[in-house]
Amino acid sequence: MLASNYIFQCFAAFFNPALGQEAALRHTLRLLNIAKEQILSLPQVCWVKEAADIKETGDDKLLALLSIEGADFVGSDLFLLELVHNMGVRLITLTWNGRNSLGDGVLTGGNCSGLTGIGRRAVKTMQDLNIIVDVSHLSEKGFWDVSAIAAKPFVASHSNAWAVCSHPRNLRDEQIREISRNGGLIGMNLCPPFIAEAREGQNLPALVRHMSHIAGVGSVDVLCLGGDLDGIEELPQGMQDVRDIAKLPDLMETAGFSAKEIQAVCAGNLLRFLKENLE
Repeated sequence: MLASNYIFQCFAAFFNPALGQEAALRHTLRLLNIAKEQILSLPQVCWVKEAADIKETGDDKLLALLSIEGADFVGSDLFLLELVHNMGVRLITLTWNGRNSLGDGVLTGGNCSGLTGIGRRAVKTMQDLNIIVDVSHLSEKGFWDVSAIAAKPFVASHSNAWAVCSHPRNLRDEQIREISRNGGLIGMNLCPPFIAEAREGQNLPALVRHMSHIAGVGSVDVLCLGGDLDGIEELPQGMQDVRDIAKLPDLMETAGFSAKEIQAVCAGNLLRFLKENLE
């Protein structure tokens, strides 16, 4: 990653929620410990836990944020949020695609609901702890529940635009406007089915069209990169590996983004958000 000029990576602990809360808790704690020992302790990695840890780029270190995808480990015990915060977690995706004790994911089904009572309390607890609330995977009802109670900006760490590709994991224009209004972030996802329905259209130029749409509906300031590199089975067409993300700036310039806007989307917006929200 450093050889490809990456400056930041979010390392997410994920466990299949179908196996239940107790298993999710054990496995999540195990993964967090593995990340600490095998990744975050490396000399070329700077583990970001607070704003002061974020230094300007160019010091040959990869900034790293520890996160959890799917809060199935919580169950009914909000103390576990404090526990993982003490272990260095600074972002949690509230749900995966299904239902957990906090709320419903986007693929729950026809009886899909929003946040539960403990889910609402979890959002408040997370923000009190300076854990960033992530609404990617969360149902639309849950999204608006978060918006109603959030005291700080929240993010959709790996979601694209529904108006460009109508996948249920993508954000509708109203959600994009709300995240932008709230000062949050939307991370552009490399998962091919989130970019376009047909395989031949699942490429980086199409991803840039998502960026252009989100910038027009919300603002350029809401955009960052959220590749979902550890969660996707294949890359967009034209990408062989992570190094090909370097093609994005030229494609963005062709689409009309200025040099300042390209820098903001590729790094600046994210670093600014973390400095402002990890105090």
